[in-house]
Parts: sequence; structure tokens; C-alpha cells
Amino acid sequence: MNGTRAQSWNDLVVMTPMDPRAIISSLAFEDQSGTLQNAAFARSLNWLNAGTTWIAPPMKTTAGGIPATTSHIVAANAYDYQAVVDATNWNNLHAMTLPSLGLPLSVQNIMFLRGDPRFINYLYLDFNAGVTSADILFSMRDNSTTSGQFQGNANGTVPVFQFPNSTYGGGGRNLQVSLNTTGRFQVALRIVDNSGNWSMFEMEWIVI
Repeated sequence: MNGTRAQSWNDLVVMTPMDPRAIISSLAFEDQSGTLQNAAFARSLNWLNAGTTWIAPPMKTTAGGIPATTSHIVAANAYDYQAVVDATNWNNLHAMTLPSLGLPLSVQNIMFLRGDPRFINYLYLDFNAGVTSADILFSMRDNSTTSGQFQGNANGTVPVFQFPNSTYGGGGRNLQVSLNTTGRFQVALRIVDNSGNWSMFEMEWIVI
């Protein structure tokens, strides 16, 4: 390999998984009842599952336009008045997620976030009607191609954020994330839905 850049699929499967904590300081997701659930770091043995038939994810980005579910940032510390002002200015100038449903599918999951731990990014996602999940993990998308980190175990583990056991579903679910750095990142939610289907909702985060 040339540094850490994969040159082919042969390189991908031997690359070390990227720890999502390298870019994320905190992560939370709103469940079906509207309760915000804080994710915890874990080394997952079931980020993937051998023999799984993957389906299209039962999720999409909530379209902007409705104030309650339009992606925005807030100051992590309400008494940091400069951060409060900066958040207001950001929200007046930036569309963080798709402004309408008129965009091609291939670009609907591109999101613009603020890479500064003084701010919390509020992103909104819709589950398909009738679909819920009690098993959601978050990690870097390309960790799906690695063999995991072997630690005296027969299986490789993948570094993830794991959401607490709850029922996630409905429209305009709030995904809150605070970021440590800037850059362009491919991330994903691995979802096992209430019918036992496995899927992966991919997002491209442009963090500035």
C-alpha cells in the first residue's frame, strides 16, 4: 500500500479500521418516543454478519424547510456567547443537508457540518413508515471492508458507536454529533430493522 491509501481491494481488506472517535467527541440519536439516546464506544463483533443479504436502507435525509427539522448547529455551552453568535451566523448562511427533495439520490446524503467541539450539529433523518430498529451502530463506512482488529479473538472487531437498546423509528429523528476536526468523511449507520433486515445508511460528511 502507498501509506494508508488503498490501491485495490487487496489493500482494503488488510487496512486497519478507522476509529470514529478520531473525528467524533459525542454522538446521540433520538428514538421513536423522542428521547435522545447517547451512543457509547464499543468494539463490535457484529458490524457485519457473514451471509447477510443487504437491502436498501429504510431511511432518508429529512428535507429542509420545516424549522423543527431543518439541520442546524447549536453552541455546546449556552454561556459561551461568542459560540452562540457564531452558531446563529452559521445557521443563517449554511444549508447543512439537502434543501429540497429535488436532488438526485446520489447526492442527497451529502451533509455539511461544523468541525469544532464548541458546537453540536443537529441532523434529521426519516425512517420509512412502519419500520423501526432496536439495533443501530455507527462507524466509518469503509470499516466494512476491513478485517477488523484482532485481539486474541477468532473474530475481528470494528470500532463503532453503539446506540442504547431502544426503539428507533419515525420521521425527523434528531442525530446529534459534535466533531473534533475538519475533513471529508464517509460514515454510516448499520441498521437491523424490526423485520430482521440488514442495511447501511451512508452519509458523506463535509466538515468545515
